[in-house]
Parts: sequence; structure tokens; C-alpha cells
Amino acid sequence: MSIRSFAPAVLLTASMAVAGASVAARAQAAEAFTPAAPVVYDFSGPYAGLSAGASWQTFDAAFGFVPTPGAFDATGFTGGIFAGIQAQSDRFVYGAEADVNFNTGDETRVIAGVPVTAENDWFATLRGRVGYAAGNVLLYGTGGLAVGNVAVSGAGLSASDTRVGWTLGAGLEAALTNNFTLRGEYLYTDLGKTDGTLGGVPFASEFDSHTVRAGITYQFR
Repeated sequence: MSIRSFAPAVLLTASMAVAGASVAARAQAAEAFTPAAPVVYDFSGPYAGLSAGASWQTFDAAFGFVPTPGAFDATGFTGGIFAGIQAQSDRFVYGAEADVNFNTGDETRVIAGVPVTAENDWFATLRGRVGYAAGNVLLYGTGGLAVGNVAVSGAGLSASDTRVGWTLGAGLEAALTNNFTLRGEYLYTDLGKTDGTLGGVPFASEFDSHTVRAGITYQFR
């Protein structure tokens, strides 16, 4: 084969080699820069946790059937434990949760010359939860049954009643690890109306509260 006929073959072979190397390099670069598939957290299963926050409580009271000027407004710390179970279908999460909480804080007002104190020491709830998961973040609504005490005391006397009412709220929960999540939650609780006597004087009180709290959850895997 002469040099004149051999040169085009060499050029063709070299061009094919360069083109192949270029295609391989582009394929490797595309593979290297392909974003990883988003991690989808599974919120299903049983869980338990601790919560803490603040509670704003309102007692609309009447003594001797005379409304108290202004409501009793107590603000304090709240903390508790909770547990639940839930299932996830695609991005939708649903389940049930129960909690028990204690409250600090009360308010004292002077009525007819007598200091009267109103307080709510504890409350518990049994709620349904429905939410929407986006990756490792869950936005949810919650609501159900609430139980708690309403107590009124004054002049060395006291009256306490355990009331059944309802609660409604919403929250945001984010996975920290495969087992731990962190949440923020708001609850409105209405324990209805309680009646009684304090030193022979009839009274009636309607109670509701606003609770804002954070919680940490352990998911059982």
C-alpha cells in the first residue's frame, strides 16, 4: 500500500477514535453530574415522644350568676408525652395519636373582695392525624377528643372538675434521622363549661386554651 493511499485510512481511524473518546467522556460527565434521586422518608409505623411549649388559657367565669369583669387569663409552661401510629400511602399520611400534658400558670382576680384563682393543671387528647409528606417533611392537621381539669379556688375553698371537650390543630414535622423527627404544633382546646359552688356561691366557668409546642419523636423501625 502506498503512502498516498495509507494516509486517508490513518486519518479516518484517528477521527473515529477521537469521536469515540468524546462520546465516552460526555457519557461519564453526564453520569457524574446526574442528581441523586430525592430521599423519600417513610412516616409509617408506631412512634412515641416528648413535647414542651407554652399554653394560653382563658376562663370566662360567673359567680352568683354575675359575670366576672374580664376573663381569667393564665399563661404558663406545658409539657408532656405522646404516642401514636400512622400509615403512609404515596405522599398521604394518616393515623392516630394520644398525649398527656401538664400545665403551669394560673391567674388570680379579686371578686367581691375575695382573691379567686382559676387554673388548668393537666389535659390529655386522643386525636386523628392526616398529613401530606414532601420528602422528609410532613405537614399535617389533627383533631379529636380532649379531657382536662378546670379548678377554681378562693378563701380556703376550692372546686375542681374534669371536663371532656374537643381539640383541633396543625403541625409541621421533619425527619432528622431514620428514627428521629422534630415537630412544631399548635392546638386549640375547648373543655366546655363547668358548674359548681364555692363557699355556697354558685359559679360557672367556660374554658379554652391555645397551645404552641415543639416535640421530638422516636419512630420504631
